[in-house]
Amino acid sequence: MLDCPECERYRTAGTAFCGGCGRRFGLLLAYVPDKKSNGPVFWASLFAMGFVMIFMAVEAATMIFKFADVFVYAAEIDYGLLVLLPSPHVFLRFSGTGSQIYWVFLVAAVLLSFAQLAREMYSKHVGRGPEDDMRGLEDTSAYWLGLLWPSTVVIQLAIMLLLIMWGDADLPSFETSDDRYMMFVLASASVWEELITRLLMIGLPLAVFAFASKKERPARYLLGGFGVGKAAMVLIIMSSAIFGYAHYDGWGMIKILPSFMFGLAAGYLYCKYGLYASVLLHFVNDYMQSFLWLGMGAGSMSILVLMLLGLGLVTTVILAVKGVPFAKGFRRREFFPDSFNKD
Repeated sequence: MLDCPECERYRTAGTAFCGGCGRRFGLLLAYVPDKKSNGPVFWASLFAMGFVMIFMAVEAATMIFKFADVFVYAAEIDYGLLVLLPSPHVFLRFSGTGSQIYWVFLVAAVLLSFAQLAREMYSKHVGRGPEDDMRGLEDTSAYWLGLLWPSTVVIQLAIMLLLIMWGDADLPSFETSDDRYMMFVLASASVWEELITRLLMIGLPLAVFAFASKKERPARYLLGGFGVGKAAMVLIIMSSAIFGYAHYDGWGMIKILPSFMFGLAAGYLYCKYGLYASVLLHFVNDYMQSFLWLGMGAGSMSILVLMLLGLGLVTTVILAVKGVPFAKGFRRREFFPDSFNKD
């Protein structure tokens, strides 16, 4: 029940009833709209988040369980770190103890990313009610990892199949490598490629601009989480193009566009939530073989992949729906992002 225009005057005068509408003032009533119910899109999104979190947990457990084996094996690896100019170039090569130290760094970076994810989930939900907790999940990196990763898998696969069917592209053949070597190389891709594309190509230019503009603590732009403004979007597209082209040497034309699409997703997570989120997206994508490394049969792994592809079709539709208001409101965004996890 809402106040009429006369209610406040009679309430202030100390009367028990309003002379205009007859309302009794002893009981304060107000109109409270019903909470928006959680529809099928919301629950499908949460299911996707849970599915991806299980994948990530298995992959993290694999990295921890196999840490010692890979550490011993790393002493035999001669490895080179790349920079993109825009094609890949080795700028630092190491082996032996250097490779072992690098493996420790990679594991620490991935586990710290998981720790930041857990910290984010905890900090955004302490002291909230169950209903607020459920709706609040939509503003977490875990939620968007659940939507973006299955979609990127489906989109990349669809593009590659189209290129094979209607073009001259072919899937490259790779020699089977030791599982320990693959764990080392794919962990490096998850961490190092995010550093040289997202941090150096998005965060660093924005940090320099923030410093020149005398913004507060410009160095914090390096770790992302500043929001998706117009300048950030331009850098996301540019870095994704370079990231896609960098895959030409190892994969050929078939991987350029799929990697570009993956770069857009990783760049969005980096800008909206931080470097840890893009590292986790890269990690969950590249460490899919963890189930095989832990001894799961190829048949069981195939079922999981089919489930992932089916889920990806659903999340792609959800992202398309969510992308409409994002696109419509993008022109009203500021040029330089500085929201830091409030976007």
